[in-house]
Amino acid sequence: MMVKSRQRGAFLMARALLIVGILTAMLVIPVYLKKEREEREAAVHKAEMAHSQGSGAAALAASGVHSDVAPAARAIGHGLTFVVIHDDGKAPPEVVRLSCHGEPATRDQPHQGSCNPYRGDTSCRTVLPVLCVRPAAAPLPAGLDAGAYPGWTGGTLGATQPVMGAVLESAALASARCEKELGTGWRMAAFHDGPGGQGSWGLQGLRGAGLTGPTRYWVHIGDQKGNCWDSGG
Repeated sequence: MMVKSRQRGAFLMARALLIVGILTAMLVIPVYLKKEREEREAAVHKAEMAHSQGSGAAALAASGVHSDVAPAARAIGHGLTFVVIHDDGKAPPEVVRLSCHGEPATRDQPHQGSCNPYRGDTSCRTVLPVLCVRPAAAPLPAGLDAGAYPGWTGGTLGATQPVMGAVLESAALASARCEKELGTGWRMAAFHDGPGGQGSWGLQGLRGAGLTGPTRYWVHIGDQKGNCWDSGG
């Protein structure tokens, strides 16, 4: 009888320990998963912050040179922007015009009161859509004055979701964003996307997605340091 009692006591003890173990696991596992998620989010945040810093640390690491001096953060520069302008009603709704001039106007670093293709006009801390183009050879629609459309691209113009300019570290990265959001064949629009590669201080084309609201759009210029990745402040 005493043996059975001891066996029953051992069984109850083992069951109690099993229940305690299960309850402990139910408490510990969510805490562990929460900590792991927070660590991942912190790593993502750190990577995003690295977009606005220079590559000095990477260069030192690649060269094998060690330094006790922390590399200086890359200066936040200025980028070139265009704005959608309103027509006089003669243009069909499928046509859109963007210009260096217009409202909202540039205020950070304007050139002669307008956009600045030479040094960039808008602080790269600003969050704006990227202007994108899908090149083609569409003719200027009949009835439109070619003189008013010197930057006719022959393609379709659209825009990405707004992004802080400092994140755009190259035209290639900006174009990748265009392609990801708008589809194959899209890239970042450039100041010289008009006929013959001539800059006309404006671009026109068929209207694509994303060109909504009163805002300016990031535009690339290839022969001047007017981009967020090369303006240097």
